[in-house]
Amino acid sequence: MGLTSLVVVDARGVFRRGVSRWGAANRRSFPWRETDDPFRILVAEVLLQRSRGSTVTRVYRELFRRWPDAASLGRARVRTIENVIRPLGLVRRASSLRNMAREIERRGAVPTSVEELLTLPGVGPYAAGATAAVAFDAPAPVVDGVTARVYRRYFGLEPSGPPSQDATLWDLVAKATPKEGSRDWNWAVLDLAAVVCLPRSPRCHVCPLRSTCVWANDET
Repeated sequence: MGLTSLVVVDARGVFRRGVSRWGAANRRSFPWRETDDPFRILVAEVLLQRSRGSTVTRVYRELFRRWPDAASLGRARVRTIENVIRPLGLVRRASSLRNMAREIERRGAVPTSVEELLTLPGVGPYAAGATAAVAFDAPAPVVDGVTARVYRRYFGLEPSGPPSQDATLWDLVAKATPKEGSRDWNWAVLDLAAVVCLPRSPRCHVCPLRSTCVWANDET
C-alpha cells in the first residue's frame, strides 16, 4: 500500500480522534511530563532512548538532584555522570550529556527548532522532535521503535528498516501528527503503544482503533 493510500485510510480523522481521546483519558505520569523546563525535557528525551520509563524516572530524579540545571551538569565529571546513569546502560551518554549541557549554557537557552536541536551533542531525530513537541508544542513528527508499532499496524505499513531510517514511516507520521497539540498527541501515541499496542501480545480488545486498524482486522 502506498503512502497516499495509507493517508486516505484516515480521511475522516478516525485515527486522530481515537488516539487523542484515549490519550486524554489514560495519560501516564512521569516527572518530565510535570515540568515546563526545556532543558529537563531534553535530558529526559535523551535518557529515554532505548530505556524504560520506570528506570529513567529514578535516574532522572537523581541526576537533577545533583545537577539542577545546564550550568551545573556542564561542570560535572563524566565519571560521576556515568555512575548516575549506569542503570540505563550505554554509559557513553554521560559525555554527550555534559557536552550538551555546556553547549546549551554557552547558547543561553535550549534551541526551539528541530533543526537547531539536532546540532546539539548527543541529540538525534527522535530526541529533537520529542523536545520540540513537548517543550515548545511544535508540530514535529516523533517516532521510535515503540510508537512505530501503532503507526505501522494501524495503517498496514510494512517495516522498511529501523524506524530511525524508515523515510516512509516518518513521512506518514508527519502527515498524521496534528498541527496543534503536538505534545499531547505524541504522549498519547506513546502511551497507547506502551499499554495497549504491545509488541508480542497486543490488547486489541481494548484498543480504541480496533475497528479501523489494518493489522487488527488482518489478524481476525
